[in-house]
Amino acid sequence: MVQFSGADPRNGTLKTGTTVSGPGLLLTHDSTNNTLDLTAANEIAIGVSAGDSTRDVDGVLQTAAGAKVSFFPLGGVLMVQSEASQTYTTGLLVYAQADGLVGTTSSSRKLLGIYVGEGETTSSSAGDMIPVMTAGAATA
Repeated sequence: MVQFSGADPRNGTLKTGTTVSGPGLLLTHDSTNNTLDLTAANEIAIGVSAGDSTRDVDGVLQTAAGAKVSFFPLGGVLMVQSEASQTYTTGLLVYAQADGLVGTTSSSRKLLGIYVGEGETTSSSAGDMIPVMTAGAATA
């Protein structure tokens, strides 16, 4: 499956101290600072990372002010990183969790969308990519 079909990536500035390791992490806005941050469990996602955030000259993820990340705005099917040991069935609702991940826990969480894969249980390590229809994501 294509990771992000038919969507054009956007660029944004990360909140100082935030790094993004790879594609598929949920991003949210950081208050009124015009910066992005990884979602917490009760925050509304606005996009999904397209890859790593910027790196310094030594190849280390940049944490200083001004670090950039490319992301895909929500809408359509996007591949997103899951929490560890989650069981997904076709049509299951998927929610934003801490650290920019998704999972099945719904208590005080914001809806990201609907799982549209063939059913799977993610590994014991966070970061497995799953397909989610994000057109119905929470906006409040």
